[in-house]
Amino acid sequence: MRLLRPAAALLTGVLLAACSSAAPPAATKQVPEPALQLGIDIDFYTSPGANVARTAQQDIAYIKSLHANAVSISFPFYNDKAGSALGPLPRTPSVASLGTLITTAEKAGLAVTLRPVLNQAALGEARVRWEPVHLADWFTAYQHFLLPYAALAQRDQVAVFVIGTELNKFSNAPGWATLRDAVAAVYHGKFAFSNNWLGVRNDTPGLTEMTDAYAPVPLNDSAPVSALTGAVAYTANALPSGNILSEVGIAAQSGAYAHPWEVGSKTAPIKPQIQANWFSAQCQAVAEDNLGGIYFWPLYFGQSLTVPDRADGPTAWVATPGATAIAKCFTALRASS
Repeated sequence: MRLLRPAAALLTGVLLAACSSAAPPAATKQVPEPALQLGIDIDFYTSPGANVARTAQQDIAYIKSLHANAVSISFPFYNDKAGSALGPLPRTPSVASLGTLITTAEKAGLAVTLRPVLNQAALGEARVRWEPVHLADWFTAYQHFLLPYAALAQRDQVAVFVIGTELNKFSNAPGWATLRDAVAAVYHGKFAFSNNWLGVRNDTPGLTEMTDAYAPVPLNDSAPVSALTGAVAYTANALPSGNILSEVGIAAQSGAYAHPWEVGSKTAPIKPQIQANWFSAQCQAVAEDNLGGIYFWPLYFGQSLTVPDRADGPTAWVATPGATAIAKCFTALRASS
């Protein structure tokens, strides 16, 4: 439902007032979306007693050291399998915590994308294959959940607000246009939708297309970067010029090229060069196919930034050859743009 202008103004005021009471006032100017986005995707789950301000400073300083110009902040929400219960998880960051991370990033000169991601734990299947039983009710509940975050995004002048991530089964439902209009009454910036590589695209007008890049590649562990680049560039070539790879990640383990979407095994051997080569290939594909940017996943909020931590799982890349590949990627793309 499109809100009438007086009603929209009232809603915005209420939500911004609630947002302001929950988080300190923003003290930054908008960092515009870069022409070529060189970003890191922070996986933001909070922990009891965490010092969010200090951790945000450390994480953003590390991201800047990689020569990034943008950051995507992914935060989780809960759904039961039927889709009838929707809301924050115990570790979903509050509006105040998100505001702290956003303003820290913007003060460092990083453009911010805010991205809600449906946690899959209660679904019993991957979110790309899931669909709520009662779609209209789900959109109503999802809108209710998103609006305070949209008000925060408006207050803190977030560059991009993603209203859906990897929800393939209903990515072209009419409800997305209604949701876009409702959120637009609160947030007046750029909207996007993160499609999954599986081929289903959200073509709702007013939503910038982004792609989580997990297309499989039938190459073995010893494949050189040149061969990997040719394979991933072939997939990327099907994307519109300027499309943004909103999530690029892979487990640093044998056989990962054939199923890059899998998070890997916590007991199998780690092979960092597999991950580093994948990152280098995806980076070259961005340049070859004239894409609009790339975001590497994941930097887990608050993880160690100095030593590889096995507890973070095989997709983690901090303090490994994967991090070196990311820094080289950003440096090379900056020089060529």
